[in-house]
Amino acid sequence: MIYERKHDWVMIPQYHHSLLSGDISKNWGMGNLKEDNRWDDVTLAIAQHDCAWIDLDETPFWNDRAKSPYSFIDFPINLRMTFYTKGIDQLERQSPYAGLLCSMHFHSFFVESKDLAAIEFVKQEKARQNRLMEQLNLFESCSRELLHLHFLLIQFCDNLSLYLCLQEPGTPKAEEFPWFKNGFPELFPFANGRKIMAEWLDSKRVSLHPFPLASPTVVSVRIKEVQKANIQQYGIAKAYKDTKWTERTFTLV
Repeated sequence: MIYERKHDWVMIPQYHHSLLSGDISKNWGMGNLKEDNRWDDVTLAIAQHDCAWIDLDETPFWNDRAKSPYSFIDFPINLRMTFYTKGIDQLERQSPYAGLLCSMHFHSFFVESKDLAAIEFVKQEKARQNRLMEQLNLFESCSRELLHLHFLLIQFCDNLSLYLCLQEPGTPKAEEFPWFKNGFPELFPFANGRKIMAEWLDSKRVSLHPFPLASPTVVSVRIKEVQKANIQQYGIAKAYKDTKWTERTFTLV
């Protein structure tokens, strides 16, 4: 994932964003989700949902048409389907429940797509979900209700991590990345129909209201700030490889 500044591109591997999502989930404070016997599978799914991208993100690709590095948003859809499937397969081998959650998560991105690759992916993942729900005996209403809460949680942690990664820390509300300017779409029972709103208080602190975590939570993510001049001189692969890692730390309050 990327965003542009005057002299550089801020670039964050998808797996680093995934780990950040997992760190957020570990301090979840609403309901009794941590007390159920699926909790370790849930946090595994959240932290590892982008595990398939580790090797691919070692070398960024340049988008000639957009004159920018490819991001997860504009990366060719056929390749995205391939890596989503690879990641779900990987997680299912570790934990069928984690695989089910990730299948539901990625499936939700494409249910209304008219792209042929996306239509096939949706069909494939729906079949996987039915198979895993039968394997795990999840067709009873109480099990499905808990599964839905876990699904909301993976989506929320993913979105909050994107909020932290896709814009400059401290961005004013009016200039925020548009996906989350009006709150996160996931509606949790504890919030009584309200969306959770995020807002930068400064470059280190983000306010969440209503607050879903057990206590103020410190999280961090590793990034690269790749100079445009180096990309022009050496190409995106070498410029990215030669750029040192830095770390950003945030407190969720």
